[in-house]
Amino acid sequence: MYLLPSKKILYWAILVTVFSFLFSAVTVYGAPKRIGVTRFETNNFYVAVPGGGSYDIGLGASDMLTTELSKNKNFQVIEREQIRSVLQEQGFGASGAVDPTTSAKVGHLLGLKYIVYGKILSAGAEAKHTELMGVMINKLSVKVQIAVRMIDTTTGAIVWADQVEGKVDKKGGGIAGVGATGTRVSASVYDEAIRSAIDQIVSRINHQAPTEGSIVKISGTKLYLDIGVDQGVQPGQKFMVFREGDVITNAAGKIIGIDKTDLCTIKITRVEGNMSIAEIADKKPPLLQQGDKIRSI
Repeated sequence: MYLLPSKKILYWAILVTVFSFLFSAVTVYGAPKRIGVTRFETNNFYVAVPGGGSYDIGLGASDMLTTELSKNKNFQVIEREQIRSVLQEQGFGASGAVDPTTSAKVGHLLGLKYIVYGKILSAGAEAKHTELMGVMINKLSVKVQIAVRMIDTTTGAIVWADQVEGKVDKKGGGIAGVGATGTRVSASVYDEAIRSAIDQIVSRINHQAPTEGSIVKISGTKLYLDIGVDQGVQPGQKFMVFREGDVITNAAGKIIGIDKTDLCTIKITRVEGNMSIAEIADKKPPLLQQGDKIRSI
């Protein structure tokens, strides 16, 4: 079939549009999710430490969360300073990333899938001195409360929001003295309480952004997957196998998701660099096939 030059241009333009539309619906399974952590707000709240100094709990918490997320190769963590720079360039405040419109814009500029915003609600230490059979016993309790929001920058929606509390109890050391300003505790003790809170946050983030991959080969009862150590997969970990169906679009024709059907649960038996082997955990699983997708549970 011969097409006039103008029709040829239109023909190729249509093809490019169609392929771009279809490609945008494809999820790259196993690829790291780009995530950013803002500096946690403190409203100029600092805690007193020995020596008359103070400790920025917000900075400590955001740095600790960034470090922990970086250990999971399921994520590609963007430096906090990059987010701060974009917020300043766009004229947003430190909390601008929590607004649906601004978070989507920041996410687009930095290529982020998620932004995590936090705020220190309270932090403090309480020391108690009790005497037991003539022996003075010092008890120390340190608590840190953090409010967290995890935002999907593609939609601007808050996918998870909660308050967590980190607490550490100690006997003896760590207390530098009790005066008019209250109990002064070393930054390392506060870090222990912060870590308790951060562990909870990391667990929830991992739940909202599960590790994903595909079945690339089936050999008897063995399932070969295209994710492994480099994606944070561990022996004994369980995954849900699911199959993708029709593309879901909104009234304007924009792709908003893909229909997914859960098939069965599998358990990791062996892990290598970029590959792992699993076995089916369910008693009566459906017939699986190469190309079925998986996500951590």
